[in-house]
Amino acid sequence: MKSRLLKGLLGGLALISLAACLAAPALYFLGRVTESGYKTAFLIASIGYFVFAIGRGFVRTAPSARGLMP
Repeated sequence: MKSRLLKGLLGGLALISLAACLAAPALYFLGRVTESGYKTAFLIASIGYFVFAIGRGFVRTAPSARGLMP
């Protein structure tokens, strides 16, 4: 159960980081953030996305949760 919860949590965090990667340039284009703020936000969101997405890939699910092999 823990691995399923952890995989879902890491997947959700990866999606939030991806959304932040998409929002940072839009906010900069609209003039809501400065260039340095845009670069910092994009850097942090990009690192977060790759860390959480790779972490999600390393979490194993229990054999019973995977289902039967054909």
